[in-house]
Amino acid sequence: MKSAILNLLRTPVWLLAFLFFAKNLTATNLPFGFVEVKLADGLDAVGMALAPDGRLFVLEKFGQVRIIDSTGQLLPEPFLYLPVDNFNERGLDGIAIPPDFEQNPWVYLYYTVPGANHNRVSRFRADGNFAVPGSEEILLDLDELSGPHHNAGAMLFGNDGMLYIAVGDGTDANNAQDMNSLLGKILRIRPDGSIPEDNPFYNQLEGKYRAIYALGFRNPFSMTLDPQSGRIFSGDVGGYYREEINEILPGRNYGWPLIEGKIAGQNPPDNYQDPVYAYSHADGCAIVGGAFYTPQNPMFPANYHGKYFFSDYCSGKIKTLDPATGFISTFATEANRPISLIAAPDGTMYYIARGGLAGGSAEANTASNEGAVWRIIYTGNGAPFVSVHPAPRLVSVGENVDFETLSSGTPPFQYQWQRDGQDIPGATGRTLQLFNVTLADSASLFRCIVTNAEGSDTTREAMLRVTSSQRPQPLILSPADGSRYVAGDTLFFKGMAEDNEDGLLPASALRWRLDFHHDDHTHPSIGPTPGIEEGYFVIPKVDETDPDVWFRFYLTAKDNSGLENTTIAEVFPYKSNFYLRSKPASVPYFLEGNPKDPPLAVQSVVGLYRDIAASRHHYQNDSIYVFREFDNGSKEYHFTYEVPMHDSTFTAIYDAYPTDDGSGLLGSYYDDPGPDHIFTEPPVLTRIDSVLDFVWSGLSPAPGQMPANYYMVRWEGFIKPIFDGYHTLYLTTDDGSRMWLAGDLIFDLWYPQGPTEYSREIFLKKDLYYPVRIEYFQDAGEAALRLWWEHEFIGKSPVPQSQLFPKLPDLPGDKAFEVNLFPNPAGNLVNIETQSHLELTASWELFNTLGQLVRTGNFDMLTGASTRSIDTDNLQSGIYLLRLNAGGEEVILKLVLQ
Repeated sequence: MKSAILNLLRTPVWLLAFLFFAKNLTATNLPFGFVEVKLADGLDAVGMALAPDGRLFVLEKFGQVRIIDSTGQLLPEPFLYLPVDNFNERGLDGIAIPPDFEQNPWVYLYYTVPGANHNRVSRFRADGNFAVPGSEEILLDLDELSGPHHNAGAMLFGNDGMLYIAVGDGTDANNAQDMNSLLGKILRIRPDGSIPEDNPFYNQLEGKYRAIYALGFRNPFSMTLDPQSGRIFSGDVGGYYREEINEILPGRNYGWPLIEGKIAGQNPPDNYQDPVYAYSHADGCAIVGGAFYTPQNPMFPANYHGKYFFSDYCSGKIKTLDPATGFISTFATEANRPISLIAAPDGTMYYIARGGLAGGSAEANTASNEGAVWRIIYTGNGAPFVSVHPAPRLVSVGENVDFETLSSGTPPFQYQWQRDGQDIPGATGRTLQLFNVTLADSASLFRCIVTNAEGSDTTREAMLRVTSSQRPQPLILSPADGSRYVAGDTLFFKGMAEDNEDGLLPASALRWRLDFHHDDHTHPSIGPTPGIEEGYFVIPKVDETDPDVWFRFYLTAKDNSGLENTTIAEVFPYKSNFYLRSKPASVPYFLEGNPKDPPLAVQSVVGLYRDIAASRHHYQNDSIYVFREFDNGSKEYHFTYEVPMHDSTFTAIYDAYPTDDGSGLLGSYYDDPGPDHIFTEPPVLTRIDSVLDFVWSGLSPAPGQMPANYYMVRWEGFIKPIFDGYHTLYLTTDDGSRMWLAGDLIFDLWYPQGPTEYSREIFLKKDLYYPVRIEYFQDAGEAALRLWWEHEFIGKSPVPQSQLFPKLPDLPGDKAFEVNLFPNPAGNLVNIETQSHLELTASWELFNTLGQLVRTGNFDMLTGASTRSIDTDNLQSGIYLLRLNAGGEEVILKLVLQ
């Protein structure tokens, strides 16, 4: 990093603006006959809306609204800058423009209110290309957010003139089904913010909750209207399994978190509505754009008319859905995180290639300063089409200049640059470089002719202006370059600029920007902000945890001639170390949820909140290690640590308990069970499965031996608990399953369903072998079967191999069975606990100290562990003897009643 900074310092300062603000030119793979043109780049773009007059309003997540005019030019000044909470998925996330915009020039925005932990819907009055200062009208404040994710924000006006608002669950899935929360819903209000009386829940709810139009959503990031039919589709970003396209209908429940994807045997909520289409994460991770192709003047071929276009953030694909048939096809690939599709009335299509980092983690901050707006056009042939034109340039005498272009069509392309209409010898690349320009070069016009086997296209001419004026000299007064910070600090910045020709420049000539640098990439912290000499930025305490980070301020000054110059100041963090150790030495930690093996030295920015968790338990060397405490006496295994200036050490101390030598459960695999899901002997495959933690995701459980769909499995054996006490058993299944434990049917889930987790709390005794049988069937699609447990000393985790046995181990000596009473002493109830190699019929008798028979009975003794309860209510306190006979053996035990 230091060498990179030194190289920057050796670079002419005026060139920094070009080096840091220039973006890579990349294009999407489109079908033959389609081309695209880049309208704008270098944006934190997250959404857009098209006005009736052809202007495109583009949202930048950090709080800025930009306009691309009807000629395709990005206007230099923003329509509006709005302070927002820009952490992670929060920010300026939604925009809608009413169809009568020319008569009622309001722009509707959905944003996260800074310092308030909730989203807001407001409208701002437009006057030409600017928002009227002070014109904000707050229409609706949403409920408090539980976290930084699932913020949604899509908005549109329906054919009924109402404003529809898509709201995420705010990181708490329970909100989606809670009618006392606006989160996880589609809302419907009038343009003035009032709530229409024909909303489906208007008479059932009070206040702002009457705005609820539909419920059961996780993160409905996109929403689009078919203006011809009036249908509204929304793309709901899924959790672990499915992305959904939903048709929004009044009063319907779309299932989250009870159902993800199409219903598959689950018990649906009232008024449940299945998605129109759902796809697995094998095809992507987040459905973030959608548009009906039903323009007034279609340009695309007829086979695209009426289709629903949708994009996935991770796959980089834009696909089409035929709403009539459900048929899916791929339209485009290798888009750089495509979001926010719009089909324009003229038949073209706009989309945002957001770029930036993947994922939705707090560290990623879903940030970008390389977002671009593209327009897709159909030409019907593979001839070159200029997608990116060279830009005009203004430079001082002696500087160097680059011109650049990008084309769509069928490669390979040939390039020939021209100056004032004449070929430039040797200028046959996509980029033209000029060195040490002079005043004689001023007013020259440069263009490029692009050709291929099917034709040619010519870029617009770009004028080079060369002036003898010198660039202005901006100066950052604070912070000092190289100064230090602690997470949570407020960075105050202040600057000025002087110019040889214009003197001291006013604040209106200045523009600030702050980037957060992480390793070899950046995140925008303050987007380009013009017209101020000073300001401040509060450094988050929850942020990127890699210590290779710093902030870089950019101050750009522009003089009256149009020349610009940029200077930088960098601020670096204080750092300290903390050390994670354990006794014994190899029990892992979880740092921000990621497993780490001790001993571990961690360098961190001072002031950050770090999420540290020792393992609740860890299996190693025939033992389970259970967390006892830290060496400072703390019993909390999981804590938030505010990194101090000094180094620290944490040592987690564990108690060891022996585990067993199990090998797993016996699995018998059966092919083609038929519609009734009946086991037909013999099995195709028999094997020992060490653990039951399977997520086959449409793959075969035994490639080459078993199919990927339509099969059944039966697992049998014994579970031996490590500890006494209540255990929570978790069974996750897709499709159907059922489970018996010690002869009792504890899970009966014998129906097709998507991946669903069920739980049951059961008291288990250590050292007993509980017979277990699990039966499972798989129809088509996803497949999963997972058996987990949780105990006071064991975190939620798969039942380990060491505690699973395909058959019962030998009992000590020649015993056919063992028997125990618990609790003992007892109160009104005592349990006869047996462990047997055979299935036996047992009889028992209970005698008092006078030899009188006071209770008697019998029960079936199962192979393995089984329990029979005896009612001792109404018996006097004292000592009793229990005699048990089974399989020709007799056992006598003492019982104390209290």
